[in-house]
Amino acid sequence: MDDVELNKRRKRLGNAVRVERVEQRLSQERLGRMVGTNQTYISLLEAGEINVTFNKLCRIAEALEVEVSDLVR
Repeated sequence: MDDVELNKRRKRLGNAVRVERVEQRLSQERLGRMVGTNQTYISLLEAGEINVTFNKLCRIAEALEVEVSDLVR
């Protein structure tokens, strides 16, 4: 898989997190606190600018009450 495809997938993941977070009326700051990070991290994740660890992705999915697979389609 090339870098272009990886970037697209990272952006799709970020968008999926954003959609779930907004649907649940959570701020980036609140979600960050729920998963042990901060607003900046959530912002960068949603923008597709960072690689999230599997552990952090699991915490985010748990906080949003969704499966990891729902976020990485």
